[in-house]
Amino acid sequence: MIFGITLKKFQKLQQQGENVKVNFITARLLQKKPKDGKFKTINLYDLTVSKIVDLEIYFTDNDYYNFCRIFVKKNFWQTIYLHNLEAIVDDFGKQKDKLKEQHPYVYDPPQYGEEQKETIGSELRKEFVEEMGDWAVLMDTVCKGRLSEFKQVEQWKVSEFLFWANYLSGQKIIENVK
Repeated sequence: MIFGITLKKFQKLQQQGENVKVNFITARLLQKKPKDGKFKTINLYDLTVSKIVDLEIYFTDNDYYNFCRIFVKKNFWQTIYLHNLEAIVDDFGKQKDKLKEQHPYVYDPPQYGEEQKETIGSELRKEFVEEMGDWAVLMDTVCKGRLSEFKQVEQWKVSEFLFWANYLSGQKIIENVK
């Protein structure tokens, strides 16, 4: 009995790109609608910083198999199928929104003073953050440039890391208000 397309098989289909050819059964399984989520997900606050960075990378790269290996709590006999993915990704989005809401200095810092004009420096900083990622910039904020502490901070829980990143980002903003 076939229950759906596994994430591993879906990943192989994605790798074939436009040249992918599927049979009738696979095409029907790709159209299968999701049922109620029966998988429990891990709270993002309970992950370590290195795991949440991996989670972000897998999600951005559409590597849902490895994404679910980190984010989903499943029993050894359970298999995650493609039609289960929508509920899992939806839960991930809700948890990320909650993180952003609870840490305003990290994700949505207040703007003080007059509105900044777009300059070459501001464009370069924006491109740097896009290339390196928000987590690398936050890691630098928490470690205050001491590279030797990165490996220790990677093992912190996300809750602890975001607390200190939020505090230090807010402190930096407040100190620079004239």
